[in-house]
Amino acid sequence: MLETAERFTDHEGEPAVQQYLLLVGALRTLARGEHAPHLVLDAFLLRSLAVNGYAPSFTDCARCGMPGPNRFFSVGSGGSVCPDCRVPGSVVPSPQALELLAALLTGDWETADACEARYVREGSGLVSAYLHWHLERGLRSLRYVEK
Repeated sequence: MLETAERFTDHEGEPAVQQYLLLVGALRTLARGEHAPHLVLDAFLLRSLAVNGYAPSFTDCARCGMPGPNRFFSVGSGGSVCPDCRVPGSVVPSPQALELLAALLTGDWETADACEARYVREGSGLVSAYLHWHLERGLRSLRYVEK
């Protein structure tokens, strides 16, 4: 989380209050043990992306806006895409994984905490790919996180 915050706040002298508040909130949540650490990490990463203008879509088509849910997911297109906007390399995640990620982005912890481990792993993979795409290079520390 610290490396992500640093990467999104690399403009010295410019305040990044929202990023700071996200980081403090995530660290407090981890310290209190309120939710599984992997869920807290993914929620932090998704919200950091959103604060910095890269909020993914998990229901409506990220390209044309067609109401969802849409079954395809394209990292480069901004998230869920409809069949007409589907690009090569799009994946077909489970509806449960997309529901989990939407819950993490909006703070719906009841839904997130109830999600099965296989969907948490699937969602974490999507978050990681999406983050790497928008940061244009990977986070060194992410490989050390056991997923």
